[in-house]
Amino acid sequence: MPQDPLTILIKPAGPDCNLACSYCFYSGKSALFPGEPRHRMSDETLRVLVQKYMNYHDRVVPFAWQGGEPTLMGLDFFKRVVHYQQLYGRDGQQVSNSLQTNGVLLDDPEWAKFLHEYHFLVGLSIDGPAEVHDAFRRDHGGAGSHARVLAALRNLLAHEVEVNILSMVQPENVHRPRETYEYLLSLDVDFLQFIPLAENNPCGPGLAEFTITAEDYGRFLCELFDLWAAEKPRQAYVRTFDDALAAVMGYPHPTCMFGPDCGPYFVVEHNGDIYACDFFVEEQWRYGNIHDMRFHHIPRLERHKQFRARKTAGLDECRACKWFALCHGGCPKYRVMLDDAARPTYFCRAYRMFFEHAHPTLKRMAEKLLREREVRERRRTSRSRE
Repeated sequence: MPQDPLTILIKPAGPDCNLACSYCFYSGKSALFPGEPRHRMSDETLRVLVQKYMNYHDRVVPFAWQGGEPTLMGLDFFKRVVHYQQLYGRDGQQVSNSLQTNGVLLDDPEWAKFLHEYHFLVGLSIDGPAEVHDAFRRDHGGAGSHARVLAALRNLLAHEVEVNILSMVQPENVHRPRETYEYLLSLDVDFLQFIPLAENNPCGPGLAEFTITAEDYGRFLCELFDLWAAEKPRQAYVRTFDDALAAVMGYPHPTCMFGPDCGPYFVVEHNGDIYACDFFVEEQWRYGNIHDMRFHHIPRLERHKQFRARKTAGLDECRACKWFALCHGGCPKYRVMLDDAARPTYFCRAYRMFFEHAHPTLKRMAEKLLREREVRERRRTSRSRE
């Protein structure tokens, strides 16, 4: 019997990281584990996790390794990951592994050889050129990380590892969309994801000083979209735009950001604790521990149903918006941080600007792609009748 779709985001080193990025929202999660100065997943927790997760899925089994910094676990840990996946896999199952990393430790050819051999998709965090990237992404000694990340990228590409780039839209690049986009594409990577930077002030009321404004982010999206749509300097995948195009074409939203409810992306921490979402690793949304429960139970938990439903609960102002079907209120993180989950998202103005600007082009692109698909289907039907 097919199972409910479910993807786990695994944090084998918990919130530990070899960088000290000043905008990191996850570093403070150490408070959830008092008395643990160092967080590492045990071999038994890894074994149980892989066994139960492989048992849950019938065919495609997606593992996503995150942090903190997951490479702090060392290469031998990921060799054990593959060992357990092979041990507990069944005929017909296909495993995928993705690794979101700052890349600092991946300049070693042995890492690259392993990641290539077992088809890991690597998501590398790069915010832009050195002066942009290093403004926030420094190590614990205050040194920038850009040069080390580029060394890792060159190593990965030399070994034909598939690499995506995740880039934070932050004060140093939000006014430089063209420069940022062209720079990232110059790195020979075709898949890009941009995440707007907005966090609460950890020291008091209000937002953190590095939070970008909705208007600035809206202008960033609009200029970036024009470059993407014109395929300048070349064709690339930009997650926000490709997801929006899929929605305009009538397909289900590929990701939870603009989807009608929060997606089935659960976090598994280093000790096996399971949480509702990467942005809500907090006691309120802790569902249990992998040692004590099966994945089959999680999607049916009443607390999880409540978590998913609150995505669009009470959004009367949003429902009156003509872009609601494309946005669905955005990610709840950017509403909760305003201390009112029923308010429009902090980035509401940005999304309105973007959809007003991009929708005519997205509609033309969608119509063209749908016509091309119809032609292909007619040809396929015609050939099958011959």
